[in-house]
Amino acid sequence: MICKRMRVALSVTTALMSVGTLASADEMPPERSLSGLEYELIGRADIYAHGTLENYSQAPMLDAMVESGALPPVADRLPAEPIIFKTGAMVDGIGEYGGVFRHVIGGRPEGWNWMAGQHQGWGGINMAMQECLVRQGPRWQVKAEEQTGPLPNLAQSWSFNDDSTELTINLMQGVKWSDGDPFDTEDVRFWYDDNVQNENVASRMAKDSFGAGATLEVIDEYTFKFVFDSPQAETIIENLAYIQGCPGPSHILKEFHPDYADGATYEIYTNALPNDVTPAVVLGAWVPVVHRPDELVIMRRNPYYFKVDEAGNQLPYYNEMHFRLSTWGDRTAQAVAGTGDFSNMEDPGNYVEALKQSQDEASPVRANFGPRVNSWRLLLNYNVDSAENDDEKALRGLFRELDFRLALSHALDRDAIGQALARGPFAYPYIAGFATGSPYYDAGSSDYHPFDQDKANALLDGLGATDTDGNGLRNLPGGGGDIIIPAVVSASSNADIKQLEALASQLEEVGIRVQSRTQDQTTIDTTFTGGAFTALFQRDNLILPTRETCRSWPSGPSCPYFSTGEDLPFEPELEAKLAAFQSSDDAEEQAQLAKDMQAIVTQNAYTIGTVQVPAALLVNKRVKNAHPGTPVFMYEWAEDGVIRERLWTPVAEQETEVLPDTIAEY
Repeated sequence: MICKRMRVALSVTTALMSVGTLASADEMPPERSLSGLEYELIGRADIYAHGTLENYSQAPMLDAMVESGALPPVADRLPAEPIIFKTGAMVDGIGEYGGVFRHVIGGRPEGWNWMAGQHQGWGGINMAMQECLVRQGPRWQVKAEEQTGPLPNLAQSWSFNDDSTELTINLMQGVKWSDGDPFDTEDVRFWYDDNVQNENVASRMAKDSFGAGATLEVIDEYTFKFVFDSPQAETIIENLAYIQGCPGPSHILKEFHPDYADGATYEIYTNALPNDVTPAVVLGAWVPVVHRPDELVIMRRNPYYFKVDEAGNQLPYYNEMHFRLSTWGDRTAQAVAGTGDFSNMEDPGNYVEALKQSQDEASPVRANFGPRVNSWRLLLNYNVDSAENDDEKALRGLFRELDFRLALSHALDRDAIGQALARGPFAYPYIAGFATGSPYYDAGSSDYHPFDQDKANALLDGLGATDTDGNGLRNLPGGGGDIIIPAVVSASSNADIKQLEALASQLEEVGIRVQSRTQDQTTIDTTFTGGAFTALFQRDNLILPTRETCRSWPSGPSCPYFSTGEDLPFEPELEAKLAAFQSSDDAEEQAQLAKDMQAIVTQNAYTIGTVQVPAALLVNKRVKNAHPGTPVFMYEWAEDGVIRERLWTPVAEQETEVLPDTIAEY
């Protein structure tokens, strides 16, 4: 048995073993792209850079607060070298202050303690509150020759030592939390030591993500370093971006953490910042000041925000941001109707009608389809030891058989699944690995498993999984019960439910039953990360092999969440390829390693993919600086890629603010 904790001992020869040829593999069918966007890529520093300006100004609503002494002058609220957004990268230029940016989301805020894994409702509300050490979203606009890792943010600069075993990071000096408390290395140390590396905290970054021996050392108030057991590459810095590398307010949270507070528990710590208590303390551009459950979250500008435009105007331009708590389908409906300003249109069921309406010249919204970045998959739990009974152990043992996984894949008519989602040319088969919208996707490295029920039946027969009792369902080999796969699916996603129903119908035709069980999204997240499922159907957007790797790749003792315990035969090689990718700074080498990984996961049907579709970014026409090329998802979701802090609306078109001339009061 080769356990995951032993993978580091694999020899270099094994780790770099070449992938088998795909000469006899079925080729992916031709793909028709719906993206007709063309735009000029620019340099990293053309988007923004840290620097100083002679003068700074602020939103007019803050003037009276400064005059009364309620706020320090704007220059005193900004860091020594704020982030300066460049006018040349703004499609509509420097903006006008005021107004409301209106979101609609289907999620509900779980709480404000994101460091303990709580989400704030998704749909962009997390990103409006959190600022992370580095930034990924705007990288979609960076030309290829400057794709050298993430963009700076709270981390202003960084450097490796000569043998790349130490990474020194310099923070911006003078950044403040929304309550005026300084942001410094103590916030970073608390994030890493007391959250990421504390196995009792459900941090968004998995424990030992930088390697089991990695440590963080504070050098001074604004400088710290990571010390690694082995040489690393700049790729590892991507771990410090959203949603993993976002420190929380240590000066608030320590009093609830068991390591600092007598009588505190980890449950108390996780729920230390409940969603019904506002305002929260944040570094983001907007602060949640009102939460009406199942109705609305209102956010107001953060007067301590650390970014400006080239004229010295402190960002953001919008004074207020709304998150109407509805459904994800309603998000698109309201964007198309003009009552919402923004939607990542990801539900294929909305595509035809939304596209038709948005093409009307009188439509209040622009719709731009991008590449296929949304993909769905059935995850099988390969951990036999965690099964609860003998039949489940036998079922998971069957999951570990390559022929069984290939049979499942060949049993799926992906064209029919795609048309069930949305009539038209939207869907394309998804097998596994990278979505076709990924810069690392390679069709030639993808082993396609076309719809072939005869092949599926032959593979199942060869495993001894035959119908021994004549009830139409195959039985587990060796005299076991019927093959019935319980599959968890999100109750809030019609696209997920519809696909799982189609998948279940098609697998029933080859003698395998799938029983679906719905859960709300918060429970789904816990079920997934805890590995508490036999099978789980969900959408995943595998674009980069460095973002939330524990969801898809073997990258540590408990990764991926669906495969812990004893390795599948190909997993050590896959982990070695991933490790080589993450330790390389050579783009050509990384591209080849990505092809190798794509070949491994598709040859072995690591997950059972269904279809992948493009997404469209819907933005109200009154919103300025929303670059028309912004993908719904690439290096990060569009809420980050579109750079909301620089969006604005002309005064004559601004929506009325609910809480004018106010900021968060602590």
